[in-house]
Amino acid sequence: MRGKQSMGRGRKAVLYTTAKEGSPQANHLQYKVAGCGPLLVYIPGLDGSGELFFKQEPALSRSYRVVKFQLREQGPFTYRDLADDVAAILDDLEGQQAVIVGESFGGGVALTFALHHPERVERLVIVNSFPRFRHHLRIRLAAWLARAIPFRITWLFRWVVVSVGLRLEGVRGEERRRFLEILRRVGQEGYWRRLRLISQIDIEDRLPEIQAPALFIAGEKDLLVPSVREAQAMAARMPNATVKIIKGVGHGCLLGDKVCLADILAEALQDSRSSSAVSG
Repeated sequence: MRGKQSMGRGRKAVLYTTAKEGSPQANHLQYKVAGCGPLLVYIPGLDGSGELFFKQEPALSRSYRVVKFQLREQGPFTYRDLADDVAAILDDLEGQQAVIVGESFGGGVALTFALHHPERVERLVIVNSFPRFRHHLRIRLAAWLARAIPFRITWLFRWVVVSVGLRLEGVRGEERRRFLEILRRVGQEGYWRRLRLISQIDIEDRLPEIQAPALFIAGEKDLLVPSVREAQAMAARMPNATVKIIKGVGHGCLLGDKVCLADILAEALQDSRSSSAVSG
């Protein structure tokens, strides 16, 4: 059985708490489910909240059971731990497979999940991510600053940078305000631990092991990660991968009006069915 705290009916989110036995950190994972249909799990970026999927969730929940969850905040933890948390949520939902969507930092978790739980991946969707962060010095410095400097100061710096970036990407004022409110609630420990993990990830050579269908989405104007180059390089190493480059958007592409993940997924599924029909 799983604990449940209702937040609504129909396509509105319902909050669950896992009741699986396991490590103390993995017990009582909280996650939200909205919609009906096949499972789709969203693994968040550096914020770790799962709440920055708010723009994409309504359309997706018409066709999927959309699962969002808060990444661990207390450590130590690894990419493998976070991937196993996704498996625990699927166990709790009695789901054998799911579409796994990983954004930015969450892309690394999604790829790790596909490596360690391949039978549970229906399809991978990786958004503006990487298998190895190329600028080690920069990310190590960011992790050090996130722990050494009072968090309210680093939050103010991120607020300024993100506000400018989202405005340049054309994200509307309402979405920017919601994003910044979510960002305000991000905890210091989880944030710097995720930054440290980014400096350590290196699964590039293992990508050919991933057999599941994979879609890499990259914002053409991403200023944080060379998303287009990374997406193309990852797809080239995988046997069943495609790339979709979105023009005019950057790292926060899921927040604006130019990207509808539900439409992109529907198009990818249709292309997959058409290819299967031709080959059959």
